[in-house]
Amino acid sequence: MVGLVACTPGDSQTDKTARQIADDIDTPPQTSAANYAWKAIEAAHGTSEAFAVVEMHDSASDDPNDATAHLVFRMYHPGTQDEFFPQDPVTACYTVGFNSRGLVDAPHRTDCPANATPLAPPPIPVWEVPQSFDLALQSVLAGLSRSATKDEVLASLSRSMPAPPVDPETKTQGRPPTQDVALRGNDVGVAYRAGDRSTGGIDCLLGSRVGGSTLVWSPSWQQVQPGELPCTAETALDRQGVTPPH
Repeated sequence: MVGLVACTPGDSQTDKTARQIADDIDTPPQTSAANYAWKAIEAAHGTSEAFAVVEMHDSASDDPNDATAHLVFRMYHPGTQDEFFPQDPVTACYTVGFNSRGLVDAPHRTDCPANATPLAPPPIPVWEVPQSFDLALQSVLAGLSRSATKDEVLASLSRSMPAPPVDPETKTQGRPPTQDVALRGNDVGVAYRAGDRSTGGIDCLLGSRVGGSTLVWSPSWQQVQPGELPCTAETALDRQGVTPPH
C-alpha cells in the first residue's frame, strides 16, 4: 500500500476530499453503484473538472462484509502558487467500495482509467407515500360494495390511486410505494409502504373498512421501524398504529 500511494498521483488535499465524499454518502446506505454515484456527485456539488465519477459497477456476494457497489472518483486539485511551498496541479483517482450497509472499502489511490469521461448516473427517484394517497384511499374504501372481492378492490385501487409526483428538482417521477391488500370476511385492509435503509426510514399509509366504517391513517415512523408494527394490510385490518406513542 505504501508503494501504491507513493507512485500513484494524488496529494493530501485529494486524499481528504475523497474520504470526505465517501463519508458523506455512507449514510443512508444505497442499493446500487449508480445510486451511490448520484449521491457522490450531489455531495461534490455537481460534476466538474474538480470531481467526477468515472467508473461504477455492481457485483454480487454472499458475504455481508464485501463491497458490492464499486466506484472510481476522479478529482483535480489545481495546486498552489505559494512562494516557498508551491504545489503542482494533480489529477487523482480513487477506488471506493460500498454495500447495502454503507462504506466498506475506504478510498485509496488508483491509476485513472484511460480516456475516462465523467458518468451521469440517473437521479434517485423519491420513494415515499404521496400525500395525495390519503384522500384517494379514503374514497376507494368508501365506494367499495359491501361484498367486494379482492380482485374488485385491486381494480378500484388501480383506477383511482394517483401516480407518484415528479420531483421538481430532478424531473424524475417518484417510485411507487408497494401495495398490500387483504380481506377478512367483508372487511378490507390496504397498506402502502415506501422506504428502507436507503431512504433513512419507512413511510406507511394504512386504510381499512371494518364493520362498514372506513379509516385511513399513517402510523408514526417510530411505530413502523424494523421490529415494530409491520406496514401490512393485516395491520390495517387490526387498526394498529392509529394512536401515536406518547
